Amino acid sequence: MVMTTASVLTELLSAKGYLRIPFALQRGSRRTDGPKSPPPLVGVDLVAKDQVDSYIAITANGQVIAFNGHVDLGTGLRTAFTQIVAEELDVELDSVTMVMGNTDQTPDQGPTTASASIQSSAIPMRRAAAQARRFLLQLAATELKTSVDSLSIAKGRVLHNGNDSGYSYATLLRWKKFELKLDSSVPLKEPRDYRIVGTSVPRLDLPAKVVGKLTFVHDVRLPGMLHARVVRPPYAGRDSGAFIGKSLVSVDASSIAHVPGIVRLVVIGDFVAVVATREEWAIEAARRLKLKWRKWEPLADLTDL
Repeated sequence: MVMTTASVLTELLSAKGYLRIPFALQRGSRRTDGPKSPPPLVGVDLVAKDQVDSYIAITANGQVIAFNGHVDLGTGLRTAFTQIVAEELDVELDSVTMVMGNTDQTPDQGPTTASASIQSSAIPMRRAAAQARRFLLQLAATELKTSVDSLSIAKGRVLHNGNDSGYSYATLLRWKKFELKLDSSVPLKEPRDYRIVGTSVPRLDLPAKVVGKLTFVHDVRLPGMLHARVVRPPYAGRDSGAFIGKSLVSVDASSIAHVPGIVRLVVIGDFVAVVATREEWAIEAARRLKLKWRKWEPLADLTDL
């Protein structure tokens, strides 16, 4: 998660005016009130995938927080997700904060698959935003004693027959909560009505990238963290026979004795790996390690046949 986003989220969730939107779960819940000990659960989803509140939250000052289980690996996913949520909720782009890949606060949506995440993990988040918008319109219709058809939303404010009704998302939700099961039949906004999706907007990750502050998931550093590289044979191997697992003849450990930070040389059958305290040292060791592999017999020469 980008550190700047994390700090914004912390500020939003700890603000006095934050409207906590609870949701029912049978196996735990997203924590938004500060760090706690992790629950004694292994291999289960802590955030329900079928609840609107699992994807969309709105603070008392109208800020939208959207949750998605994928992460942005540099493809602009954060910006695209923000556009999608802002579009369906009819709010400004800068009023949406994305929380991505936080296993304590986002649904488990499987591995990130670069730009393909749009067509997979964005779908329930988009539906949740559309459903939240419809729910808010229904709340406004009740307050104004009018029909939903006479209402519209612009920049997070409800319009009645084109005029500001005095109601915003924040005022509508001040004493209420969603508690809605995700409904796949909720109509989504028609492409002809888009004003954000499909337009060119500034990438949200670029400012931090320019000054070297952006943190990707693969930039994680942990105390005592080690790095490894696998050293592979010069061929793909054979698919049968005694050759499998027995193609490695010898390993010259002394060939990497001069490389600093080596923790271990791992040799298991044909599997060879070097482990070091720094990534560049593991890469250097993998390049310099001398090994001897069995020769393999090529296919028969069929040139003259």
